[in-house]
Amino acid sequence: MAEHALAEPQAGLMPLSEVIASPIVEPRGGDRIARVKDVVARMQEGVYPHVIGVVSRAAGREFFIPIGRVAELAPGRVRLASGAVDVQRFERRDGELLLAKDVLDRQVIDVKGTRVVRVNDLYISHIGGAYRVVALDTGGRAIVRRLVPGGLRARFEGRSLIDWREVEYLASDTPAVRLRTGHLQLRRLRPQQLARILTGLSRHEGAEILASLDEEQAADTLEELSTEQQAHILSALPVERAADLIEEMEPDEAADVLAKVPAARAEALLDEMEPPESAAVRHLLSYDPDSAGGAMTTNVFHIRGDQPVSDALDIFGRSENPPDFAYYFFVIDDGGRLEGVLSLRQVLAAPPGALVRDVMTREPETVRPDAEPQEVAEATAEYNLLAIPVVDDDGRFLGAITVDDVLDRLLKESWRRGRSRAFGG
Repeated sequence: MAEHALAEPQAGLMPLSEVIASPIVEPRGGDRIARVKDVVARMQEGVYPHVIGVVSRAAGREFFIPIGRVAELAPGRVRLASGAVDVQRFERRDGELLLAKDVLDRQVIDVKGTRVVRVNDLYISHIGGAYRVVALDTGGRAIVRRLVPGGLRARFEGRSLIDWREVEYLASDTPAVRLRTGHLQLRRLRPQQLARILTGLSRHEGAEILASLDEEQAADTLEELSTEQQAHILSALPVERAADLIEEMEPDEAADVLAKVPAARAEALLDEMEPPESAAVRHLLSYDPDSAGGAMTTNVFHIRGDQPVSDALDIFGRSENPPDFAYYFFVIDDGGRLEGVLSLRQVLAAPPGALVRDVMTREPETVRPDAEPQEVAEATAEYNLLAIPVVDDDGRFLGAITVDDVLDRLLKESWRRGRSRAFGG
């Protein structure tokens, strides 16, 4: 079954697997002088890679034959244009891939299908006077064809082809070679699609993809991943880049991620962050992650009771980093104590000139920072709250827990209990 239609005709497709180990023969007598060890292609984003030669092996030595010295590249045979061959040792240059070593049996990104696929075979075609890599085969039959003798391959026809130009190669899989891969196609995908791709990659591959995105798109993509996946990828990014992305997160989410990163790495990231953001996250990390303090966020809107209600909308409009949850304004006095909560509905319904303390909800329900998730959930449900303030014993405001964070903690706890029962814990 063909997966993505190729722009070029498929009749001239040549499987790489049938070129590897083929004899290299002289132009006239047809005598074998070597065998094909690998095929070398030059990467260039957005076009079919150009085959520039073959790595050959004879008498225990490996040497390179430029494609200009090849008269015919075909399954089962490579015929030279002349008998003269330079047998100097092969050394590849930046931008060059060994197709069998670097690509075959590796993972690549199918951009159109927004998924990670395994390369089970590659196809070469002669286009415009040059040999180029035009497609890859992801089907299981491609593996079988590589394993069975040549006479049996016809029994396993059927190809699952993807056009090479719809694929993103992962440079982190070949760290010894410098490849220019900007992953331009991935920048057109939505964060949800990118996140689906990242879940199928290693942390170094995921870090490569995030590093190619702009900061906003990378941060939006990270938000679509689980905390464990976020920590996994951020631990592989350069510290400066990772710290920039963590600063884009809500403080409670950043604390959750850093709690799962090795201590030395977490400290390095906190040191790299801007002081205000770092201080907020350090404060949250001081709480038990399974408590109200560990679940709360400090990125909320504050307002004083003696301010006009109309100031709330000004605060909202001027905020450079508005909180994800912006329905409540928490009313704080000069000593940092919670006086009340002002909802967006109260703001919109307030008469002209009204002060915050005239319309706010006084003595709102609160929880202490050591409260357990179940206690927080019961309080939010009983009073039909979208968020609940967290205060210390003296009533000083510490932060707030949104209802989605409450549900997230409860679901994780429920899953842990279910897993414990399933395994006899």
